[in-house]
Amino acid sequence: MLKLYDHPLSGNSYKSRLALNELGVEYERVNVDVFKGEQNDPKFAALNPNKKIPVLVDEDFVMWESNALLFYIGKKYSPNHLYPEDARSHGLVAQWLLFGKTSIDPNLAMARYLTRFVSREPQEEQELAKYRAHGMMTLKILDDHLKDNEFLVGDYSIADIGCYPYVHLAPEGEVDIECYASLMSWIERIQSQPGYISMDE
Repeated sequence: MLKLYDHPLSGNSYKSRLALNELGVEYERVNVDVFKGEQNDPKFAALNPNKKIPVLVDEDFVMWESNALLFYIGKKYSPNHLYPEDARSHGLVAQWLLFGKTSIDPNLAMARYLTRFVSREPQEEQELAKYRAHGMMTLKILDDHLKDNEFLVGDYSIADIGCYPYVHLAPEGEVDIECYASLMSWIERIQSQPGYISMDE
């Protein structure tokens, strides 16, 4: 059985849980309390030298980096509805998952982190404002694309799963998403998927 090292408040860990649940895959969750520094434990660091969650263990195979885990899960259980096999769709999935890591997570996840989990110093307010502003630019790119597309790449896929968590959590970073109608409809479509689970499930 797969073993997923995660934390219930981690949007990155939620990506793997959502994909696994959508595919009906059984797995064991191992909580790593990052607020207590458990990611620095030598046993965990032996799994991921970068000392971050999530980490996926499949027998003697270990992987980390949340969006890479989506590729692995999709391929391992292919064929399935989340993992397109044709070259163009596969390339577009990679495009959006990389966009997630270069634009969504660095801005929206950081805005959430600084707003919800950190006692900020006055000098950090300017940095937070920058994350929020760049996050809004990122949301505009998504919203524009979703005006003509129900999902990021054709049908619902790991691309949507990879981008959804920190977009959905953006209000926790005091980033308004209500003004993006197409984006809000996309969120509703994801939440209506048969295998959808909320972050706290």
